[in-house]
Formats: sequence, C-alpha cells, structure tokens
Amino acid sequence: MKISHLISFLFIPVAFAHTEGGSWSSDRPDSHAPIGVMGDHIHKASEFMLSYRYMFMRMEDNYDGSDSIANTSFAGPPPAPFRVAPIDMDMEMHMIGAMYAPTDRLTLMGMLNLVDLSMNHSNLANGMQFRTESSGLGDSSLSALYHFWGGEGQYRNQRAHLGLGILLPTAEVDKRDFIPGPGVTRLPYPMQLGAGSWGISPSLTYWAQEPDWSWGGQVSSKIYLGDNGEDYRLGNNWQATAWASRQITEGISVSARLNGSTWGNIRGRDASLIPLPVPTVDPKRRSGSRLDGSLGVNMKIPGTGARIALEVGTPLWQDLEGPQLGTEWWTVLGAQFAF
Repeated sequence: MKISHLISFLFIPVAFAHTEGGSWSSDRPDSHAPIGVMGDHIHKASEFMLSYRYMFMRMEDNYDGSDSIANTSFAGPPPAPFRVAPIDMDMEMHMIGAMYAPTDRLTLMGMLNLVDLSMNHSNLANGMQFRTESSGLGDSSLSALYHFWGGEGQYRNQRAHLGLGILLPTAEVDKRDFIPGPGVTRLPYPMQLGAGSWGISPSLTYWAQEPDWSWGGQVSSKIYLGDNGEDYRLGNNWQATAWASRQITEGISVSARLNGSTWGNIRGRDASLIPLPVPTVDPKRRSGSRLDGSLGVNMKIPGTGARIALEVGTPLWQDLEGPQLGTEWWTVLGAQFAF
C-alpha cells in the first residue's frame, strides 16, 4: 500500500463530512482528539495546560514484508546469517508536556519523554534466551501551533491549524547492557532511546463539530536534519490520522481512529556497535509502514480544567523490512489540566 493511497483512505471521512453544526466549543470532552494524537488542539489567549501521558507498546513476532516469519527461517549461513532472534519487546514512555497560548491564534508547546525499553532474545543454535534493557531521557521537542482557518462565519464549527516543531537532540543513543558473548557492549538501534538528532516536525490538523459528534484529521512528519553523536540518523517518519468522536454525556466522549505511518531506514552506522549476528544491528532493516485502528474515551471533569483520556490500538496491517519485530498492541493513558 503506497503512503499516498493510505493518506487518501484515512481522510475519506473528513472529505465527505457534513458540517452544519453550531459554534465551536472547547469545553466539550471531544474538543480534544484521542489522547494518542499530539499537537491536536490550541488554547485561548493566556491559557496554560500541563499534561502527562503514559504509553505502552508490545511488540511480538518477526515480520519480513507483511507476513510474520518463524525465527528459525532466518538462522544459518547467508543469505540468512543470523544466529540470534529478537522474541518480543516492551516500550514504556512517560510524556510530560506543557502548552501556553500568548494569543488566540498561537499556542506554544514543549514535550520531553522518559523511556524504558526491554527486549528478549533467543540464541537459535542452543535455545538460550537473554534479555537486554535500557532507560533514560528520550526525545524532546518545542513546537508552535497556529490557528489559521475557521471558527467564525459559515465555518464557525470548523477549524484548522498548522504546527511546526523543533526536534531536540536530547535522546540517549549510547546505551549499553550485558549480551552473552561480547559482555557489556553497545546495544542495537531499537534499544536506544530515540533519535538524538536535530530535526523538524511539521503538521496540519483539521477539526469539525456537530451537536453530538466531532471528527478530524492530521498529517504530520518527523524530518531529521543531521546525524546524531554516534554518526547516524533515524529514517524520516510520516503519519496521517483521522478520527470520529461521539459525545455520550456532558463530560464523556468515545472515539474511533485510524492511523497510518511510514518510516525509512537508518542512514549511516554506529561505529561502536559491534556486528552481532542479530538483525537489530543492521541499519537497512529498520524501515516499514503500518496502519493502526484504535478506540478511545475522553473524560472532562465538570467545573475544572482537568481531563483524563485513554486510547487502545492494534495494527490492522504492517509491512516491515525485516526480519523485524512487529507491533502487537499499544495503549496511551493521559491526564491534562488547563488553567
């Protein structure tokens, strides 16, 4: 599936949306997107918001293309030179954010991430299993969101904003752990905590509201502008997402969302990473594409600026340049407080 086709598919619900509702309201629970969408909303002038998100992702089964493959199928001599297979991986991320709006049209945002990774492996020759772990500071960003359209006249129930973020090289990309054989050594690319490179993150977000429904979409990307301190850079990432939400009470809404993403291979190579017989050390086996489906719930606590939200998703399709671990499921739990 080409990414252009994926974007078109995701935005079919937005393109054919019926929009004859009342004025836009930021007090509804569905005035925020599902909690897994970043940079989804703007604020009124002089308003602050603090946020915390906890994300968990479970990865299982190795994929080559769109099909999962048995670990034993890539053991042996070339062209299957690997003697160690990743079995599964857990990623936990704590995302701490802050937003401030100096004007009604401009909202500033900052975010930092704390990451905890673990991966289980199997030696395909003798069946021995081992685990590697890493944790610490991940990627950070500073962004500006500009409301440029909607919210008045015949478009009073619609709005759109542009986003531009600066990706900061804060992620630790030199993590080490014990591996049977070489001992304590540099961990492969998936076990590092982020990009560690400067970059930009543009986005475009659209919203519409009806009395009981809302929907929207966003296209975004992460574009890395240079190598990190270990002389490589992650592949650029492109995403398109579309969602629909239903307000079921004054303070609660439920949502469904599709999210498509595609990302490239690593450019360059970490010279401190020894050539272990496992596919995670190969920078040319990191690209892929994925289509996720997710369900969510947003809750706005009446009389306060507090919100709580949950979203759970799973891939509907994934195509990976492998062998590479595929995603099994993910969830995001978040709390937001505006004042």
